[in-house]
Amino acid sequence: MGEHASSTVVQEAGCGALRGIAESVEEKLAVASKGGIEVVVKAMGAHASSGGVQERGCGALSLLMENAEVKLMVVARGGIEAVMGAMEGHGSSAGVQEQACGALMNCVDNNQNKVTVAAKGGIEAVVKAMEAHGLSSGVQEQGCGALRGLVGNAENKVAVAAKGGIKVVVKAMSTHGSSAGVQEHGCGVLLSIVFSDPGRQALVREAGTVPLAKKALSGFPQNPSIQKQGKMLLKKIGA
Repeated sequence: MGEHASSTVVQEAGCGALRGIAESVEEKLAVASKGGIEVVVKAMGAHASSGGVQERGCGALSLLMENAEVKLMVVARGGIEAVMGAMEGHGSSAGVQEQACGALMNCVDNNQNKVTVAAKGGIEAVVKAMEAHGLSSGVQEQGCGALRGLVGNAENKVAVAAKGGIKVVVKAMSTHGSSAGVQEHGCGVLLSIVFSDPGRQALVREAGTVPLAKKALSGFPQNPSIQKQGKMLLKKIGA
């Protein structure tokens, strides 16, 4: 990739190849140690107008960030900024938005990253992606997953509720009732938002959550996560 930095075709293929080889923990660490993160971030910066490079670059960073050690490297080397840039520059691309939301979801499993992503506009970017691609189950699942991670921070709960997060999650659950991922993450987001806050409990209940949570429970009786999240959500909102 380094020898053909100006070639969009090479950079797109290279980002895709790195994603393909970074499956195991050892492979992720190897890619990171050999400069793979920097190569992907550089490619995304140099080919900002290429939807293919942005989609595959976000996908590669998302996969790499499944490893905690590599996640720190991605954040330190501009990975969040690269993902946010892709979301801003390719709002009409469901593929870019899905991979970018997935990258943010994998990024925000610690409080520092929750704060950092929110400060860089991550909440607004995810909500915007979900609004723009309501029919894409992939965008909705990854978007709900990203919001679920973000609301693990107290300040982010308030921000997600204030910036349209409840509305897009409720719509996602309504539109994609057959998607276990959307239902699980959706229930998880709403449960975290209402936890220990009577005001937000009423807000979530009034958004039409009760029938959706009940539908999720009946639709996925063998899914332990949906059962746990859904039942707790209904209890919290007084249903």
